[in-house]
Amino acid sequence: MNRPKLLPWTTATVVALCAATPVLAGKVQVPAGCEGFLTVQMKGCGVSHYWRCDAAPDGTVWEVHYDKDGVFSLSVYDHDFQWLDSQYFSDGTREYLIEPGPDPASLTDLLDTGRDTYAFVIRESGPDGERDVVHQGVDALTGRSVTIDHLTLLETEFSSSAMDAQSGEELFSVSGNQYVLAEERLFFLGPDRFDQGGDIRENDLSPVMFIHPGETGFDEMTPQFECNASEEIGFRPSPAGPAKGEAQ
Repeated sequence: MNRPKLLPWTTATVVALCAATPVLAGKVQVPAGCEGFLTVQMKGCGVSHYWRCDAAPDGTVWEVHYDKDGVFSLSVYDHDFQWLDSQYFSDGTREYLIEPGPDPASLTDLLDTGRDTYAFVIRESGPDGERDVVHQGVDALTGRSVTIDHLTLLETEFSSSAMDAQSGEELFSVSGNQYVLAEERLFFLGPDRFDQGGDIRENDLSPVMFIHPGETGFDEMTPQFECNASEEIGFRPSPAGPAKGEAQ
C-alpha cells in the first residue's frame, strides 16, 4: 500500500473549526466545501459529528468530538478508517500518522475476511515534546450484529497495544468490543478494558443515538447520555431496536 499522505490543509481545518464553532452554544459548523452526514450521541457523556469534504480524497472522514466541557478533539481518517491525524484542544497536543508500517489498518480487509491486523506509527506532539508510538493489534468480527437506534452495526472484538518506538516500552494496552457501521465505513467505540502499567480502567463509550441531516439534534453538540452517574443505558441484539431517540 502506498504511504498515506496527510492533507496539507488538515491543520488549517482544525484552526478554522475552532474559530467557527460556537463551543458554548453547543453547535457545530463544518468548513466550507464540506458536508456533515451524521451526529452520534454516545455513552460516557460524549457526542461526535462526522463530515466529508469535496476536495479530499474519496472516503476521507472528519470527526469532531465534544464532551461535557465542550470541543475535545478533531480527527481525520482515510477510506479504510486508518487514523491519520488528531488535534486535542484541552492541552494542544496533536497525533498524526508518520509511518503506515508493514500492516496498515484496513476496514476493507475486516469486512472482506472478518479479521484485520495492523501496525503503524503515530507521532505525538505537544507541550512535553515529541515521541513516536507504535500501535499494533487485531480487529475481528464476532459474527454478531447489534441494533442501536434502528441502525444495524457489526460487532468486533479487538486487542491492541501502544509502544514507545525508541525504548520499546509498552505504554498501554486495550481490549474489548467496537462497532462498525458498514454502509458509512465508520468505527465506533464500545466496552473495553484499558491497562496502563497495571492501572486498569473499564470504559464504555458505545453509541446510543444516530442523528441524520434534517433530524432534531443533528448539529447540537451537547452530550446527552451518562453525564449523570445515575443514568443506565442498555443494548439488545438485532433485529429488535428501540424507538428513535431511545437507547437500547
